[in-house]
Amino acid sequence: MVTSKRIFTKLTLIPFEMIMNAIPFFHKEKVVWEISKEQKLLLQNEWWKMKRRDDAIKINLQSNNKELVQRIRKETKRNNKNNVTRTAAYLTFYNKHPEITWSFLAHMVSRNAGYFMSDLKGEFLPHILEETFIEKLYEMLEKGNSMIFEDAYPQLLLYEESKKTGISLFYLCHHFNISPFIEGVWEVHFRREDQSFLLPVAQIINEQSHIEKMLVHTEEYSKLLHSMTYRFQEWLKLSQILFPTSPLKYSLGKNMNHFKVLDERIQLGQNLYTTLFLPEYLDGIHKFANTFPHTGSRSDYDQDSFTAIYSPPKKFPIEKLSFFKIKKNKKIYSPFLLDVWKLTFNGPYKSLDWFEDAEYVFKQMKLVYRPSSYIWSTYWSGLHKIESVFLFNQYYKLLKKNRNL
Repeated sequence: MVTSKRIFTKLTLIPFEMIMNAIPFFHKEKVVWEISKEQKLLLQNEWWKMKRRDDAIKINLQSNNKELVQRIRKETKRNNKNNVTRTAAYLTFYNKHPEITWSFLAHMVSRNAGYFMSDLKGEFLPHILEETFIEKLYEMLEKGNSMIFEDAYPQLLLYEESKKTGISLFYLCHHFNISPFIEGVWEVHFRREDQSFLLPVAQIINEQSHIEKMLVHTEEYSKLLHSMTYRFQEWLKLSQILFPTSPLKYSLGKNMNHFKVLDERIQLGQNLYTTLFLPEYLDGIHKFANTFPHTGSRSDYDQDSFTAIYSPPKKFPIEKLSFFKIKKNKKIYSPFLLDVWKLTFNGPYKSLDWFEDAEYVFKQMKLVYRPSSYIWSTYWSGLHKIESVFLFNQYYKLLKKNRNL
């Protein structure tokens, strides 16, 4: 009876996930915003002015603003210790400057990166994935999280200082190896008081293009992203991005597939942005973020299903999931991030400016949205898929061990 119930649960939910994932494809992708001709001309003018700056002017500016540059470097380094400090810094900034909406998207995506990192040392994945793969995948996630912060946070602090003084200070971007692309966008946003989606869309493009050249296309991580094990974890839906709400069954989010493709990551970022800022859900998600400080444990948002307290495994593997809930007194281990990962990255990183093709960038400068169902059902069916692989693996090991006795 127990076995038949288990099989029914798994065989019902896993196909259900496939159906739910297919639903968005029946909705036409909607373009919410796209760059105007006037904005293109303004940006081209800013980029042209940057090219004309000579080294003598740069040295002079560096001297006049040395204290500010050093302070921003110091504050960026202090907040770039690990995923927990980065995630908190994004939220603190957004709470002070809610008009810079990208910073809240960065907070929520960084939260999910932390959950994924903790999963790699959690209940199931250490028994499913090879240890060398887990170490390398964590390293890529942590390094990417750190690289984006090192690039983005000085931009935010320059904006804060510019807002305070009323004078644009984005000409200092080159001291932080920030791309001329996003420097030009900040100038248009600040000087022209551009209130469109130009800035957040450009920030999404900038950060994904930044790690494309600095991380994704490097030999060691390109090999990782093309490995069979990485494709397997994509099939398991391990890297879902969840925006928790109350009640949790109305949570929003998206599945993250094809991480190695730049266009896909940019489009995902645009969809996540429009999803996060849906007026009917934004306040609830923001309340969650401020109520529950990020620890990396999924118990942050679901204490009924997850626990950060480790319990030694039983002699025989036990099923813990039952449809959209946990069986009685059988919580899933989801550790605090800093308890299980000691290796962190916080730069500085070698500078490689990615901005070469303005026409390609202009084609990407739009905001798209594809409606999707609540992710909670997909999320739970993904958990069942992971547990199924885990149980199969554990029973196989027991069978193999007994045969050898």
